[in-house]
Amino acid sequence: MAAKQKSGKKSDNNTEIRQEDLSLLAKDIIANVGVGIYIVQHGKFVYVSDLYQKITGYTDKELIGTYSLNNIYPDDKEKVREQAIRCLKGERSGPYEYRFVTKNDEIIWVLEAVASIEYRGERAALGSFIDITERKNMEQKLQREEQLFKALTDQSSDIIVIVNREGLITYENKAIEEVLGFKAKERLGCRGFDNIHPDDMSFVAREFERLFKDVNTPASRSEVRLRDINGNWTFFESVASNLSNNNVVEAVIINLRDITERKQIEQQLNHLATHDSLTGLPNRMLFMDRLQIALAQSNRNQNKLAVIMLDLDNFKDINDTLGHMVGDKLLQEVGCRLTGILRQNDTVARLGGDEFVILLSDLGKIEYAAGVAKVILKSLRKPFEFADNKITSPASIGIAVYPDDCEDIETLLKKSDMAMYAVKTQGRNNYMFYSNVIR
Repeated sequence: MAAKQKSGKKSDNNTEIRQEDLSLLAKDIIANVGVGIYIVQHGKFVYVSDLYQKITGYTDKELIGTYSLNNIYPDDKEKVREQAIRCLKGERSGPYEYRFVTKNDEIIWVLEAVASIEYRGERAALGSFIDITERKNMEQKLQREEQLFKALTDQSSDIIVIVNREGLITYENKAIEEVLGFKAKERLGCRGFDNIHPDDMSFVAREFERLFKDVNTPASRSEVRLRDINGNWTFFESVASNLSNNNVVEAVIINLRDITERKQIEQQLNHLATHDSLTGLPNRMLFMDRLQIALAQSNRNQNKLAVIMLDLDNFKDINDTLGHMVGDKLLQEVGCRLTGILRQNDTVARLGGDEFVILLSDLGKIEYAAGVAKVILKSLRKPFEFADNKITSPASIGIAVYPDDCEDIETLLKKSDMAMYAVKTQGRNNYMFYSNVIR
């Protein structure tokens, strides 16, 4: 399958691995890898391994040139099609499970992963799958037994709640006492939704109704906030399984796992993705998002906004003479001073290096932007004190106004940048509107 490649180099033994040897090696690897391998191009099989043929019952002559979705179980075809499309787009695909109809009309479960490759000069999908029918049958059996077991166990660190069709609690394990502080026995017969966050209530109620409406409904997975005995809210991952048709349980079993730590990590990661790691200010991505929203509001309310581009005039000299540590502290302090000057609904972000950008939304008059620029310049002229060093760091400021100067974000940023560089060419330590640059 791989194209031949010429090589001008020979090994010390004066031998070369021929293309035929590589093909035999590839076939030997595929034969012993323990998974069925296939290649699909333009929706049709162009290669199937021996194990793929053995698992499906079809020969390569019966498969090559036919559509790869032909033998997928009807209910699973769309899922497999979506995975194939994702693969060809270069997105991650798999592993995923689906049902396959063999040549003997037997429905088997397979676990598959697909990767995008280039085959004979064109994009193709390389798939590998294994028969997991036995495992799936065992999982389904174990799942039924596990649900019953969890309903009766009191050893889990997760909160396990059984709620009947009327929405009343018929069982809770001891974890409810350890995690939320409630006495399990005292809650028997109480409404199961009483300590759910108001914002989550409607979703939980809909899911509860859906589960009882159809006994075949799959388990419901969600995140929900619960109030503890002291009135504090905690995030939980909830898995609700419908066992209303089980003569022993006749209820919904809810497994609740405390995910507070995970949510905190998610929040930290989200903050890192949208904020500058040095100053803690919004980064370019978050600034652009807020600018987009501000533009939409400006159009809706028919008012102005301004973008202020700011660059420190002597930052490179400070870095070179006093070191990067002092330079970093200076950037942090500049960020603090800028934040203290602005209104709550304005935004200051660090674009990188010593360049900052400010969004003044809901601008009544452009004179306000000039006033902010003057305050910033005055503030930055005051010395910064770091140990034995007193530093002054004036700045050059450029201002562009929307919609006066332009009608789109990129142009707005570009023109504020042009105004800032115009200040630098005219002596620095000042501000200028873009409208004055073009005069």
